[in-house]
Formats: sequence, C-alpha cells, structure tokens
Amino acid sequence: MEKMLDVELGSPRDFKTTAASSLTNVTDHKGDEAAVTTEPARDAHVIPDGGLRAWATVGGCWIISMCTFGYVNTYGVYQAYYIETLLPSYSASAISWIGSLQTCLLFLAGLVAGRWFDAGYFQHMMVGGSILLVGCIFGLSAAEPDAYWQVFLAQAVGQGVGLGLLYLPSVAVVGHHFLKRRSIAMGIAATGSSVGGIVFPILLNNVFQERGFGWGVRALGFFMLGALLLANLLCSTNYHPHQRMMKPPSPIKLLRDPPYLFGVTSVCIIGLGLYLVFFYVQLYAETQGISETVAFYTLAMLNGASVFGRTVPNYLADKVGPITVLIPASALAGTIVFALLGIRDVASLAVVCMLYGFFSGAYVSLLGPTFASMADDVSEIGSATHSPSPSQMLTDIY
Repeated sequence: MEKMLDVELGSPRDFKTTAASSLTNVTDHKGDEAAVTTEPARDAHVIPDGGLRAWATVGGCWIISMCTFGYVNTYGVYQAYYIETLLPSYSASAISWIGSLQTCLLFLAGLVAGRWFDAGYFQHMMVGGSILLVGCIFGLSAAEPDAYWQVFLAQAVGQGVGLGLLYLPSVAVVGHHFLKRRSIAMGIAATGSSVGGIVFPILLNNVFQERGFGWGVRALGFFMLGALLLANLLCSTNYHPHQRMMKPPSPIKLLRDPPYLFGVTSVCIIGLGLYLVFFYVQLYAETQGISETVAFYTLAMLNGASVFGRTVPNYLADKVGPITVLIPASALAGTIVFALLGIRDVASLAVVCMLYGFFSGAYVSLLGPTFASMADDVSEIGSATHSPSPSQMLTDIY
C-alpha cells in the first residue's frame, strides 16, 4: 500500500517544497500488527541550509554584490568628476540621468531575469552579464571629454543591463541553499555591496587624481574581470529535480496576493528617495564647507556602516521574520534623510552617513528574504524576488 505525502519545511510563511512522490510507505501486515518503513524518494528536493556548496555560493554572491550594487553605490564619485572635469558643458541634472538609468536597468532586468532563473538559465546570465559589464567598463575608459553620448551608452545602458543580469539572479540563488538561515545568508552576501562601496570610491578617487579618468576606469575593469571570474566558479544552483517541468507563476497570480502587492507598492514608494544620499552626499558635503579630502570619504562611511546594517538586522530577522525588521528599518532610513539639512561640520556628517548607511543597508538586504518568504514553492523564488524590480526601476529614473 502506497501513500503520497508532502515534505514541508518551515519558514516565515510555511514555505513548502513538494516532490511528485516524497515518501513511500511500505506496510507489511502480520495479523493485527502493521510494520511501516519509510524511505525518501530519489526525486525529493532538499534545501541543505549549509554545507560547502551552499557557503561557496554565498561567497560567490558576495563578490557579485560587491561588483554590482557596490559599484552602483559609487556613482557619486562619477557624478562629481563628470560635473567638474569630464562633462562640464552638461548640467548636474543631465549627468544624474546616467546613474539613474544605470540603476533603473539593473532592476528592469528583473522582468526577464526572474523567469530565466526559474527556467534554469542561471549560469547563462552569470557569464553573459560578466562579459557585458566588464566590456562596457573598458568602453567607458575610452570616453572623450564632453562626449555625453559615449558615457551614457557605456555606463547607463551597457553596464546597467550587465549589472541586472548579474545582481538579481545572485540574490535568488542563495534561497536555493538556505531556508531557516536564509535572511542571514542573504545578508552576508549583501555585505559585498558595502565593501565595494568602500573600496571603489577610494580606488577611483585616488587613480583619477594620479593617472586620470581613463586609467582609473581601466584599473576598475581589471579588478572586475578577476573578481567576476572567481564568482562564476563559486556559484552553483540547487534546482528542484523537476524544475523545468514546473510552470513559473504568472505576474497576475503574484499581484493577486494582497501582502505581495502591498510589498511591491512599498518598494516603489521607498525607492523614490533611497539612493538620493548615495548619489549626492559627496557633492552636498562640499557645498556645506566640508573639505574635498573628507567629502570623498562619505561614500566609504555610508557603506562601512552598511556592512553592520546588512548582518545584525538579518540575524534578528531569522528569529522574528524579515518583514518585522524591514518596516522599522525603512522608516528610520527615511527619517534620517532629513538630518542632512543639519550638517555643518565633519562630526555631524559622519553621524548622518553612518546612521543612514546602517538602516538603508538593512532595508536593501531584507528585501530578498521578505519576498522569497512569500513564494509558495522553490520554483517560484526567482519570480517572487524579481517581480518587485520594475517598481524600483520606475522610481530610480526620478
């Protein structure tokens, strides 16, 4: 006698992984007694919540986070250099479109990246995105003075698409390996962007001053080439054995879920001001009388504090649920933006940068676990975590 049972794994939303036949019960009747033996089916899907492959994937995603969002967070350096040196004929508003569209396309890729991820094309996106990103960085290094269209195509368009193909799948793939410790695993991977936000501004500022724009960008390109090669070797997937046979959820199904719809709307609203500080804090500090030497370390302060913001709250989120921590973190980050108006010296600048870095980092790192917990099945993780991206895309343009 055979009986079909589901395998249920606990999570903030009772996340379930079901196999076609998860357990086989073999009953041998002897008189009034029944001996029951249980054997795991070969096609049962197991989320290990640890192990060498799982943590190696976290390491690879950490590198990808550093090379994608960590790089995007350094646009303030480009913004200041473009206004003062490379693109002096263009307004600050026109130049800010480069960074806005770059971030917009990073999230716009979520329209297709989630579906491709659920269809099993993770490695294809990793390789393609790496080649496109590194190629466009070297292309940017050849941009001529006041050639706005060259900078726009190489940085806003080309790099934006490459960043999206890399970043969004790297968020979802951590969910393949972790369930109970998913928030902290995703948080650790997300700290890569904070480290990138510390390293890249210092690298670019120093090389711009000593060797010029071209060699500064080329140095970054060589660094990206080696880092992304290592990341591609470390990352691996843990798809369900029947992943390709499972139909991904339609966007209509996801948007009919009230908690999910509310979450997407919140992401859209918060995105209106989330990156304002990262883009303009260096330039704003200089206008308030802060020395240029101190001002270009503002992004490093923001991202340094963000390392703690992406780990400590995530550890707590595994205990009480990601949404419980996400809401107060986002509210505090929004409140701290107004403190920029009170900056008058180096001490106040440092305090605002560190507080905003901590709470904005918590918000960014908790988005993945929050939306992943809303998926009903492992085959939906890609679509669930990537579907909010278009809403962020629209707000990042402005």
